[in-house]
Amino acid sequence: MLYAAELFYLQDQQDFPFQKAVLVTARAVAQKCSHFQARSLIPPGRHIVPIEKQGLLPIDSSEREAFVTELVRWIFANSIVEDLFYLLLDDGPVPQENKVARFDHHDDTCCWFLNLSESEFAILQDVWRKNDLPANLFYPEQETVCVPYPGNSLKSRVLRLSGVQKCYTPMQWQNIVNGRASRQSVPGTRSQPHSRRGKT
Repeated sequence: MLYAAELFYLQDQQDFPFQKAVLVTARAVAQKCSHFQARSLIPPGRHIVPIEKQGLLPIDSSEREAFVTELVRWIFANSIVEDLFYLLLDDGPVPQENKVARFDHHDDTCCWFLNLSESEFAILQDVWRKNDLPANLFYPEQETVCVPYPGNSLKSRVLRLSGVQKCYTPMQWQNIVNGRASRQSVPGTRSQPHSRRGKT
């Protein structure tokens, strides 16, 4: 099953421990993986092309965890933009055409997916809780909420007529619904459509 990143935490909350979330998740998912591919998409300094590493993960569980820890630290140390990087972890060679890796962060965090069974995801949720991270850090992809593109501008109207939608994660959408309910409860206010950061 595909699980998408809950961007309410990973992008909307400026003080959220993003690097910790990536590290904890990668170490946990890697325990069921054998291959990796990592790339710094916007490296610092004079590097013109992305820096890349790929190969097999260590077989021993503790060695694998230590390896992935250093790999994630290497990614962040060599990335100017924190959430713009490439990291795939899977139980076979990566990348594979038409297959989402078990840990699949291709570029921006809005496109970060996990490809896990329900039982594997439940175990990962326990790992998040033990590390003081929210258990809904990811969610089943089918729970994404997509609505006609909001707004009253000419651009918004054209986009709606073209069938373009604005998509939100469950937490982003709940935040919008709660905000509308709060405004409607105050005399003299009126609910307006809002565009929150999400997938488009």
